[in-house]
Amino acid sequence: MPRVSQAVAAETRRRIINVSFDIAMNEGFDKLTFGTIAKRAGITRSGINAHFKLKADLVDVLTPMFAEVIEKPLIFSSPDAFFTSWVYAIHHESEFVKAISHAGAIISPRSGVKGLFERIAGEPADVERCIYMSIGYAVVHLTGNGDSQSETEAEEETTTA
Repeated sequence: MPRVSQAVAAETRRRIINVSFDIAMNEGFDKLTFGTIAKRAGITRSGINAHFKLKADLVDVLTPMFAEVIEKPLIFSSPDAFFTSWVYAIHHESEFVKAISHAGAIISPRSGVKGLFERIAGEPADVERCIYMSIGYAVVHLTGNGDSQSETEAEEETTTA
């Protein structure tokens, strides 16, 4: 059997990663199977195994991609700046919402919170309060159907109904 060129192999790996990221972001990690990836990427399962022996190997590549999407809209210079950017991201950044909604499967809550403590500048007590407020805000605004509409939009719908 002829070997594929490095360029073709790199393109296949890129396609596997992109399709996997799309599935994980839009449907969750429970939908991320080698069978689903193969079907959507137009390759065989053995084609995936040539690049990733285990799902965990693929997740290792996807984890920093998720972290980047989550961190991009956030401001870490102070607890107030962080909370303001967090609230804004929940209401205006759909990729952020998808990422924080599905990242729990790959980024443990403990390591995620620890990472926030390390990144947000400020007094430890203020940072802790900010993190708990941010998590609570996400829970309140992202539970149920994952809709992150603003309170103003919700009030407008209520008054026009």
